[in-house]
Amino acid sequence: MVRTLLNCSPAELIAIATGRRGASAYADAHRLVAKLGLRKLADAGTAEIQEICRGMPAESIQRLLAGVEIGLRIAELSADYTPEVRITTPQIAMRYCLQKFGRLARESKQEEFHLVTLDTKNQPIDAHQITVGTLRNSLVHPREVFRPAIRDAANCILVVHNHPSGDPTPSDQDISVTERLESAAEVVGIPLIDHIIVAGDRGISIQEWRQGNRW
Repeated sequence: MVRTLLNCSPAELIAIATGRRGASAYADAHRLVAKLGLRKLADAGTAEIQEICRGMPAESIQRLLAGVEIGLRIAELSADYTPEVRITTPQIAMRYCLQKFGRLARESKQEEFHLVTLDTKNQPIDAHQITVGTLRNSLVHPREVFRPAIRDAANCILVVHNHPSGDPTPSDQDISVTERLESAAEVVGIPLIDHIIVAGDRGISIQEWRQGNRW
């Protein structure tokens, strides 16, 4: 059954999710794909689906919306899951952040700054949201960054933020924030190993960027 479902078109999956059979079920499913597609279907409500598919019973619409919600929740759990990893290079840090913060990179409309605390094996302990809003020195205060790091007994830290523009190229402000945190890290004794910027499906390590490895 799983293999059969994997080979189904989006319209076929929608028809199956409604619990209906026959030509009318597939016709309604094709209308939904044509009008909304799978991405917009996730945001659609009962009224919008009824407007597109006037013959679809209310019970079938609820079945469909329940299926969509299950899919969204599974996707959210998958996005939050990250396998055990040792962050020892900028490349590993970028891959980790693109997986751990993938939804932030692709969907967030404003900048968010997060901290990842690491243990003595450079394995993640926990992730903490520090700020939401345009990145600047006055917003990302070292006190707010190192407080959870001290609480987690972190050996070192990694910071990450997103660029909603879709371009991960570091700005002068990004570099300034990084340097300020590095100075504070020396005082606190918890090294900052890197600052990763994620945007879309791309990531940039400020550590590498400053060394001239621009890609």
